[in-house]
Amino acid sequence: MLDREDFQEPACPLCRPDAPPPPEVKERIPLAEVLRRSDELFQQEDAAGVGAHLRHWREEAGKLGDRMSELSILSELMGHYRMENDPERGLPAIEDGLSLIRELGQQATVGGATIMLNAATALHAFGNPVRALRLYEEVARIYRERLDPKDWRFAGLFNNFAAAYQSVGEDENAELCLRRALAILERTSPDRPVTWINLARLYYDRDPEDSRVAECVGEARKCFDDPDVKRDSYYAHTCRKCAGGFGYLGFFLDELELNRRADLIYGGN
Repeated sequence: MLDREDFQEPACPLCRPDAPPPPEVKERIPLAEVLRRSDELFQQEDAAGVGAHLRHWREEAGKLGDRMSELSILSELMGHYRMENDPERGLPAIEDGLSLIRELGQQATVGGATIMLNAATALHAFGNPVRALRLYEEVARIYRERLDPKDWRFAGLFNNFAAAYQSVGEDENAELCLRRALAILERTSPDRPVTWINLARLYYDRDPEDSRVAECVGEARKCFDDPDVKRDSYYAHTCRKCAGGFGYLGFFLDELELNRRADLIYGGN
């Protein structure tokens, strides 16, 4: 299923007031620049380049003992390997990241929870929705303690929760999570059409004739056509991801149009 963390993890998820001071190291990698370059490669749809870039800098962070930066890069790698459907590399990255969260005492922080969410999403993609649900529950507990209930990060959590619930046959919980995500997301959020398509697919998989499928697709289409939505690389990636969902539901002209919009934006970069 679709969610923001599919393609954009926080740039520095541990740089938050609730996180303890990072371990003392003599030298750190230029994390902000590393992640900026990763974003550039991603916008160019250079998946191989993203992977090689992140692996290189993870190794450099390890050599310097810069464990906090290494954890941030591991978080990015989890999402990258999930998108590339690479469990051979992805599963070790997940275990390394979860272990490093414990080692650095990040278990109860928002940053640590966000990385656990990324790990859970990858675990679900790699065929382990039950373990993913356990991690989502832990993330939800931490978010409830430390974030405003309307914080956009809850929307990403609910989208991921919904996908895992659907995988284990708990469709009612999945629908509830998606509705809760929609209640949080603003009209111009790129995540809003993603959530509508997720909901349409939930209804479609239960009954392809359900009238709510077309209603949800219509809402998603309105989001893409909203004149106030910024047409940037984030929009392009959302078009690309949702295009397959439109096609899956039988809306092939919309699929073609969204891929066309993505091509125009990527071609202009």
